Amino acid sequence: MNLFKQEIPFPVKVLTVNDLTRHLKSLVENDRLLSSVWVQGEISNLVKAASGHCYFTLKDDNAVIKAALWAGNRRKIATDFKNGDFVMIFGGLSVYPPRGEYQIVVSDLRPAGIGALYEAFEKLKKKLQAEGLFDADRKLSLPFIPKGIGIVTSPHGAVIQDIFRVVRRRFKNMPLYLVPAKVQGEGSASEIVAGIERLNKDPRVDVIIIARGGGSLEDLWSFNEETVARAIAASVKPVVSAVGHETDTTIADLVADKRAATPSVAGELVVPVKDELREAINRHNKRLTRSLKMLLSFARERFRRASGCRFLVKPALLVAEKRVTVMNLSRELESVFRRFLDRIRHRHDLLCARLAGLDPRALLRRGYVMPLDENGRVVNSARLLVAGQSLSLQFADGKVLVAVEKIDLVEKGGR
Repeated sequence: MNLFKQEIPFPVKVLTVNDLTRHLKSLVENDRLLSSVWVQGEISNLVKAASGHCYFTLKDDNAVIKAALWAGNRRKIATDFKNGDFVMIFGGLSVYPPRGEYQIVVSDLRPAGIGALYEAFEKLKKKLQAEGLFDADRKLSLPFIPKGIGIVTSPHGAVIQDIFRVVRRRFKNMPLYLVPAKVQGEGSASEIVAGIERLNKDPRVDVIIIARGGGSLEDLWSFNEETVARAIAASVKPVVSAVGHETDTTIADLVADKRAATPSVAGELVVPVKDELREAINRHNKRLTRSLKMLLSFARERFRRASGCRFLVKPALLVAEKRVTVMNLSRELESVFRRFLDRIRHRHDLLCARLAGLDPRALLRRGYVMPLDENGRVVNSARLLVAGQSLSLQFADGKVLVAVEKIDLVEKGGR
């Protein structure tokens, strides 16, 4: 039977390949689960392009998926990887329409099997941060020139040699005290804690370095233990953490008073360069010598001037001169005070004369009298009197009681 000759019994929408692929792309890329998902598997067919992009296939026993890691995200991933590595990748699924393929666009890549460690790391980090163990105000300052440096690390390997080499180069006779400790594996955390506590009790040490070389998260896990973090926080001496490479971050780095990117950098942080200190001291000595010479020169010049001063040679001259000045000022003050008193006396005399001219008793002594009514008020007009009214006439030497018999008024304008 020829299927192509059969009629379709009902109308349907026929999609192009592009339409179907775009629909699938929209479904995949907008799915909440598929847009941010962790997938683990083995890397194969790895291609690292010159542009920095990486392309590979992630597979397990039953399936494969293609993956793309763009250069921008590649630079943020500290973990190196190769074909055959078993890894976890984080990203979102995407459909590539030109080939009709789906792939995962990777934004993070980690060795598989350490998800639980990362979860424990983040949990402890949040706990200690909430307690304030990462706060800058609780961190101790490093001594400028330590009297001794304590180091907690493995006595074998390049780490201790790097620290010794850097410290000896910068400060040859700086005492170094190593407390050997396991820095990986079972019992390493307790040995690190014991080393920190031992160096805290050692009076020869006033700064402590805990150090380890680079490695995976599992290798560095001893420095993510809570016991180690609390031993660092409880240390009464400043602690420098030099664990792993610059891209590695441990709980010990966050709690420590200072974090060094590498063990070599730790050696540079804890001691200055002795030769540079000598040069600085020499420079300051020279400046101090110049300053003292200038001060002595100024002092000599002042002494020379002082020795030529006649008052210092013969102090009695200064006393005599000041005595003359005081006498002159005294005479001037006396003269000014006399003139002031004369002005006051003259003004007093004028006021007395004016006051005497206003004294009514002076008029009475010249023959005038002052009539007073029954209430002792001065009567200054005949119009205020009535016949028969009693008056007192005030003379200069006494009073006379009289009675009004007749009142003669003078018309206004009359004589």
